[in-house]
Amino acid sequence: MDFLGTYNHSLDAKNRLFIPAKYRDFLEGGFVICKAPDKCLYIYSQAEWEKVAEQVKSLPGSEQYRRYKRDFFKNADMAELDKQGRFTVKAELIEYAGLSKDVVILGSGNKFEIWDTEEYEDDCYNVRGADELDIEVIF
Repeated sequence: MDFLGTYNHSLDAKNRLFIPAKYRDFLEGGFVICKAPDKCLYIYSQAEWEKVAEQVKSLPGSEQYRRYKRDFFKNADMAELDKQGRFTVKAELIEYAGLSKDVVILGSGNKFEIWDTEEYEDDCYNVRGADELDIEVIF
């Protein structure tokens, strides 16, 4: 299953966030939220997280990779949806992604991303088309 689409939501006063209904079935039994390379958060289903985690665990054991692995796993959090389809975002992750009240949730294939609305709108100006990236997309 690929996560698709863009949704506008809000963090409530208790830092809870609604997950789009279309995504919820794929998050049953828990999911993982972690820092992304961009100023946003990634959400992986448990099955997808296991694939990503396995890649990270298989990196070499040199000092620089050990530090990367440590940072990668310490900044991830396991979560579950409540009965209303919400979960609480940890304060450290909110701070990292600069999340304010208004957020954008967008599908990104095997995961979805959570962005602060303003940050996301700024980032959209940096998107390059397939021609600029010299890739061919078949429609």
